[in-house]
Amino acid sequence: MSPSPLPVEAEDGAHRADRAVLWRPPVAGVEVLHAFFRRHRYARHAHEGMTLALVDSGAAAFECAGREHVVPAGAAFVIRPGEPHTGRAATPEGYRYRVLYVEPGFAGEMLGSPTATSRLPDSGRLPGARLVRSLARAHDALASHASALARETALLDVGRALADQVSAGSDRVDPAGRMTRVARTARDYLHAHPDEDITLGRLARICGVSVHHLVRTFSASVGMSPHAYQTQLRVWRARTLLFEGVRPVDVAHRTGFYDQAHFTRVFKRHTGVTPGRFLRGDTGLSGSRTRG
Repeated sequence: MSPSPLPVEAEDGAHRADRAVLWRPPVAGVEVLHAFFRRHRYARHAHEGMTLALVDSGAAAFECAGREHVVPAGAAFVIRPGEPHTGRAATPEGYRYRVLYVEPGFAGEMLGSPTATSRLPDSGRLPGARLVRSLARAHDALASHASALARETALLDVGRALADQVSAGSDRVDPAGRMTRVARTARDYLHAHPDEDITLGRLARICGVSVHHLVRTFSASVGMSPHAYQTQLRVWRARTLLFEGVRPVDVAHRTGFYDQAHFTRVFKRHTGVTPGRFLRGDTGLSGSRTRG
């Protein structure tokens, strides 16, 4: 069953409540968010894959790589894989937008080259009416009862439109390639032990440096503190478990959160929706959490 599109009336007026639906369509490597946000502010976070968004009304704002971006209605924006960023409404009226979160493997397939994602434009607003039109068509297909062929064709059309803006030059250095030895050691340990309640002191000893050196070096290389990075890893894992149908209370326990209330607060700051939105029948997401 396909999710119901976000009601258009949610965007009208400053008194409307925030609304969001997040799901995985039956296309491997893609997640979809349709949302209206007026009050919600994203915590600083990053995604393993590419974020590609279309603003339908209002204006969205986010900070990324030391720059503040404002994207108005009728425009698209991209956030490169691994780049920490925030997110909020640029005006009191809020904004309505639709987002594709594309995992690295499928992003390469969309763009026609496994290395194309390393040559994406800088994070920010993307020019081109063709890309906007193709994104709108793709979201319409993903939120409807369109056939598998229609969905996949629409996504590949987005890839072709985006490929026109991919640099023809040499591949950029991946953010991980600029990491210091200390930051890489700490990051690798956190990836291997996302649920462990590790102290900064122990992590610093594993890296062979002082606590202050660890925090300073890690934050400069990764764009967030070790604690924020560990929290992000837990949210990534939680998303997968929720999409698989695991109950939020069990996900909270399995991903290292203090309790379900703590998990719910953190999860919403990172994704814009509560964990329960994945499971309640009134979201229209029944049957949409599995990959095709």
